[in-house]
Amino acid sequence: MTEARDHDNSLLLESIVSQYDVGQINKVKPASHGIENLNYFLDCQKDGRVRHYVLTLVEQPSFAGSAYLPMMAHLADEGLPVPAPIKNNQGHTGTIQGGQMCLLQPKLSGQHTVNPTNSQIQAVGRFLGHLHTVGSEDLDIPDYPRDLTWLRAQADRLQPTLCFSDQALLNDGLARIVSLFARDDVADLPRGLIHADLFRDNVLFNERGLSGVLDFHHASTGPLIYDLAVAANDWCNDAAGLLDLDRTATLLRAYNEVRQLEDQEVWFFTNFASYAALVFWLSRAVANLDAPSRSKDPDEFKRILEHHNKHGFYLDTRILHI
Repeated sequence: MTEARDHDNSLLLESIVSQYDVGQINKVKPASHGIENLNYFLDCQKDGRVRHYVLTLVEQPSFAGSAYLPMMAHLADEGLPVPAPIKNNQGHTGTIQGGQMCLLQPKLSGQHTVNPTNSQIQAVGRFLGHLHTVGSEDLDIPDYPRDLTWLRAQADRLQPTLCFSDQALLNDGLARIVSLFARDDVADLPRGLIHADLFRDNVLFNERGLSGVLDFHHASTGPLIYDLAVAANDWCNDAAGLLDLDRTATLLRAYNEVRQLEDQEVWFFTNFASYAALVFWLSRAVANLDAPSRSKDPDEFKRILEHHNKHGFYLDTRILHI
């Protein structure tokens, strides 16, 4: 049975790759970290030369919808280190195989980091600064879908599965975010294209520095400070999940060198860090209900949210200039 499945899978991949001018498949390796989509690392040989690619079988549509492919081409044209989809033999950047969207992209060089250095955190901050200034108004990218309506729907689904203390944490966190988004000054915060999923496993580094940023399937239009908050929760926390002030300041300073933060963005940063923690706790916990074998640990972000609630702090804009 396993051999038959592997054979069918090989035929599928060969059929997809045959629609591109990249030669024959030499080697296939499934990517182990994919959660929402299936990814394969491919070595393809053409004219005696082997090149490396990533093939993505899209199982969950991108938050950007139909704007995803133009967005990726735009970011690549702007010089950002992103894997723009390759055009197939018909000149299309996406291939439909069996009713499923497939994307072939160049495999970027580099490795993921587990314990980021200050220079790597700075590189992430600068990348986000550039991302937020490339301009995406003409692409008509949809709003970030994990809004209050989404939070309430996930909370309703998850509540019956939680113990009393987790229910209290969820209800308190949701109430804080409802209060946050009721503010006019929060509604007026700068908005634009956000990656919304800039974790360590989506960034590559080589000997020269940041070499690639992956997985733009959560990219959408939202508060720019939210993107920094998502990144900080993963790049700037300590072993216990508590946001480290020095690392956070490093991220924000590097970002500020590229795009100057408004005072209100800095003031509300910690609130958005709580929002980001709540979003990813709920998304992982709900995914764990549906497919436990493929979901990531939801408790990681539950602990981060607990720390934000217990150890909340205020950021002064002067930290940007120290």
